[in-house]
Amino acid sequence: MPYNEITRVQIPALMHLAELGYNFISQKNKPNLDTATNILTDSFTQAFKALNPTKNAKETLAEMKKRLNYDDLGKSFYEYLLKSEHQIIDFDNPNNNLYEMMAELPYKSLRPDITLFINGLPLVNIEVKQPYAEKGITEEKVRHIQRYKNPENKVFYNLAQIWLFSDNLPYDEENPDQGAFYSASYSPIFQRFVEANRLDITPPPENEQNEQNEQNEQNEQNEQNEQNEQNHRSLEEIQKRVLKEFNLKDTDTLESSKDATTNPFLTSFCSHKRLCFILKYGISFLEEKSEFKKHVWRYVQMFASLNVLKELQKHYETNPKDPLKGIIWHTQGSGKTALTYHLTKLIRDFFSRSNLNKKTKFYFIVDRLDLLEQAKNEFSKRGLCVHEAENKEDLSQKLKNSSVFEGPQGNDEIIVVNIQKFKAPNEEKAPNEEKAPNEDPSDSMPKEIISKTELQEATKDSHDLQRVFIIDEAHRSYDPKGCFYANLIECDKTAIKIALTGTPLLEDNAQDKATKKTFGNYLHTYSYAESIKDRHTLKLQLEIIEKSYKEKLQAIYRLLQESITIEDIEVKKERIFNHERYIKEMLYYIIRDLLNFRRVNNDENLKAMVVCFSSAQAKLANCLFNEVQEKVLQENPNLKILKKLQSSLILHDEQEVKEKIYSFKHEDTDIVFVFNMLLTGFDLPNLKRLYIHRELKDHNLLQALARVNRPYNNMSFGYLIDFVGIKENYDKTTDDYLKELNQFNQGDSNIQDNLKDMFADRNILEKDIKNAYDDLFNYPIDDIEAMTSTIVNISTMNELLKVSHAINTLKERYNLIRASNDEKILSLKEKMDIEKISKISSMLSKKAKQLHALKNINEPRNPNDLIILEDLIALLDFKIEFKERKELHFKEKEEISAKYKQAKEMLEKIPDKQDKEIQKISKELSKLIQEPLTNDNFDGISHSYSVIISQLKQHKEQTTNLLNKYNNDRAYVITHKRLHNRLMEENISKGIFTLLSALKKAIDERIFKRQEILNEEDTLKTAIKAELRDAFNKNPSLKDLEKEKEFIAQTLFNELTQNHHQGNLNA
Repeated sequence: MPYNEITRVQIPALMHLAELGYNFISQKNKPNLDTATNILTDSFTQAFKALNPTKNAKETLAEMKKRLNYDDLGKSFYEYLLKSEHQIIDFDNPNNNLYEMMAELPYKSLRPDITLFINGLPLVNIEVKQPYAEKGITEEKVRHIQRYKNPENKVFYNLAQIWLFSDNLPYDEENPDQGAFYSASYSPIFQRFVEANRLDITPPPENEQNEQNEQNEQNEQNEQNEQNEQNHRSLEEIQKRVLKEFNLKDTDTLESSKDATTNPFLTSFCSHKRLCFILKYGISFLEEKSEFKKHVWRYVQMFASLNVLKELQKHYETNPKDPLKGIIWHTQGSGKTALTYHLTKLIRDFFSRSNLNKKTKFYFIVDRLDLLEQAKNEFSKRGLCVHEAENKEDLSQKLKNSSVFEGPQGNDEIIVVNIQKFKAPNEEKAPNEEKAPNEDPSDSMPKEIISKTELQEATKDSHDLQRVFIIDEAHRSYDPKGCFYANLIECDKTAIKIALTGTPLLEDNAQDKATKKTFGNYLHTYSYAESIKDRHTLKLQLEIIEKSYKEKLQAIYRLLQESITIEDIEVKKERIFNHERYIKEMLYYIIRDLLNFRRVNNDENLKAMVVCFSSAQAKLANCLFNEVQEKVLQENPNLKILKKLQSSLILHDEQEVKEKIYSFKHEDTDIVFVFNMLLTGFDLPNLKRLYIHRELKDHNLLQALARVNRPYNNMSFGYLIDFVGIKENYDKTTDDYLKELNQFNQGDSNIQDNLKDMFADRNILEKDIKNAYDDLFNYPIDDIEAMTSTIVNISTMNELLKVSHAINTLKERYNLIRASNDEKILSLKEKMDIEKISKISSMLSKKAKQLHALKNINEPRNPNDLIILEDLIALLDFKIEFKERKELHFKEKEEISAKYKQAKEMLEKIPDKQDKEIQKISKELSKLIQEPLTNDNFDGISHSYSVIISQLKQHKEQTTNLLNKYNNDRAYVITHKRLHNRLMEENISKGIFTLLSALKKAIDERIFKRQEILNEEDTLKTAIKAELRDAFNKNPSLKDLEKEKEFIAQTLFNELTQNHHQGNLNA
């Protein structure tokens, strides 16, 4: 028996799925399959009739097929699956569904290893790889993205909801592409899955017979034994069919190793009850700027939802008078707003389908303007109808109104409340709210204050309504003694209260405002260390400021200390830190550091935040910023190639700050100065440097550190630059939180957590630097010219990856190299500066593209594969960047470089990359690019480039002429050229043009009347064929082309839909 992917992973997975209750359908039996969708029509009809005895399965199937053709990532189909008036899948009673699987079922050019069907619908695809395969999961990621971007796979991807991937290996932090992963059908994100072992996994559904005859235990046991025996026989039959499908014998033993991950992963994800739960509650579609994205929830969001459901059942099915309250403690960056969206669906369904029969109304409570805007945006993108409580009367009305709003799409409602708008003047400000200068207490009085009596009056007499308060960032300003907040939360004694926090307030450091005292016990936890393993957040690299600058700041501090005569130490300290001279030196370091950081990472979108000692320091720093930046650029001319930094001051939670925050997130602001603002709840992935110039403690410290922990562009770290020495506070804080976390997770053997993992270990970082230095020992890294020549001559991807990894290690740890006391690392500092690292990194990136392009061109998977023009462009880019350096004279170098650029620019503008003539020219060009250039062959090669450029010019002229004839509609130009090349007859062009122009006129009229036709595959194809028939009937002279009508229809259909996808339709 062979040892390969099929025998070691695929078949054991199929065997295990059989144990989970999936019946195996053999392709050899030729099941009745709808080829446009891969729906098992007989299975669909059988299951549909069982769920809807009096309804017509064909009509529902036709409606699904129509929706599957929409350009919406399958959103319309998914909503129909959940909300159709007919039951397509019984999500709440999984035993009522039909579960089947097939192996390597083809769909056009696709052939997933395993397809799972529920009621005949292919909703889950599974791809398995042999352990330690050379490319493994990495290759699957690339293929997954290529597949869903291909318009011909639209229907298939709109129908499939979830993809699972596994190489049968355990997760490895050093190798992020090893293990078992899941993804939504249109998502490039592959997520880990970690089972929560304190939750039971549903076994295969038992026959209902096992649940009957409860009065006679012995009879029931006998029947159960008999049923189990029958199930075992059925399972054996299914597994025999699996072996037969792969031409293996019954005696062959196929088992995965004990530590294999595929089977437990399938149990977690594909058990019937679990899979139905995921499909119903775990998928969301985000619409932003007319673009759809599809997400499947993170496993931590699923387990939090399951815990909430378990608590709902406990509180309302046994004791409805005891309302649920509790805390979801998920680390910053874990997706708590997205979790709220999923919870609204779950809680709504729980109350509507149980014997409680209540409508639900959701209130999302924030305490800051920017969080209000952020929440509104996130909920709106996911399709919730978002309302904001604008004033006293509006909030009262929204509490009073017991109707649950649903928009025209049946969207659910959520009301967002910013409690700062309603706080009384005597309530303390939130930690993120800073008192404005010269602020009079009366000025802070909100315009609207609602009394407890008014709130209770607004919520009375709503017995059929279940209010749900979800409190965001619950570690902050929700003082149980605070007037408005307490009144709001207590106005409805039956309301559910769920608090979300990344760092709860602990009793030891928050007195009676501890989060647990206010909101109850934890419903679910997810720590920073877990989030790092899942790659939802990054580790942090703590940098101390460079020794020379630290000495400068200390010297200025001592000087000012002597000149200021005030005795109060704290006041004196404040005066020093707020002094112009001190701030200018601090700014010089920050500006130079950020510009160098951008340069070494070759990314001018990287941003920074400065946490200032005081609001006065923040104001003066922002005021002096441009002046100091000019000085930095004058003294560091190598930084002038970068665009100048723009700063902003963000101090108060007021309306005008909204524009500043938007600019920092989406526009030109590069660095912000803050005191307390934005230290919690602020999410910006490209914020990667946090300069800390004041002492932070407890949850405030953890919250602030997490501002730079979001994944961005494959970066390994977020960076903290420490001016004040936060390490001691951090160690104490993490010890306190670890104790709290372990109290909740003490029964969970999987939790081996350490919040100190938030920071990368300095010793390990220094070891990484030394290893990288060793890997670069044989490379001339201190000489850019020599290193360039070496990189140009690298011929294997393995060597290039080794060098790239080493350089990237140095790049990510550059400031540590500058600050290190280690002799070996200091010797590296002398050899490499930021400029060298940046240039070498850029060269390696271009070399990687060149090697990848050469592999694609010279080692096609199929001899008939087309040359991809992007690969040729990458090769020309490399030629342009690294001009022939050795033998050629300057004039010759410039001449050949100009021809490279001209050829590249012409290739980039070609509309039809598959054009037969272009492919022919491309093959000649690919050979020419790879010819070594010397003085002896220069004239010949230069002439060959001129010939190719001339051919490209001629092709461009012909294409432009055709575009003019077809009113710039590429679809008809490409169809014309393909048909002409296919027939290869003289004087045929005129006939093709006569036919296609008549066809264009008719199809354009249809599209003008009904644009949606471009989203409906069957309708568009039918229309093209009908108009073709009509054109041939009206003009008998075109009969010679009639034999090509199928080719014409298919080509035109492909081009029309592809251009529509790309937004290039000019019809």
